[in-house]
Amino acid sequence: MLESDIQGKPSSDVNESLSDDDRLFCAACGHPITRSAHAVARRGTHEHTVFNPMGRLFVIRCFSRATGAAAWGDATTEFSWFPGFAWQYALCRGCAEHIGWVYTNADSAFFGLIRQALTDRPKR
Repeated sequence: MLESDIQGKPSSDVNESLSDDDRLFCAACGHPITRSAHAVARRGTHEHTVFNPMGRLFVIRCFSRATGAAAWGDATTEFSWFPGFAWQYALCRGCAEHIGWVYTNADSAFFGLIRQALTDRPKR
């Protein structure tokens, strides 16, 4: 369940060998983060181009699960790109790099991960 992923209890599904082509890794350290199979659409699409309050551009992709990511910080609804959802930072469990955000509300949760923070190739 996604809630356990967000609460910091990683499951092994990101390392299960469905296909090496399906896994997505942290671009900084190569830690497995999620799978392409966990992609979901939010506000009608999987990928969004957004700006933070400082004007920085991000391209984020939405995933229902990201067991290689950990939520960090207090949840807030301030400047949420997804109305009705609070957000927290999503950090790589391997290197603590900021890789996106975790979005939650009373009914559901998902990850908005920065496109450039993910790669389909593990570091060797």
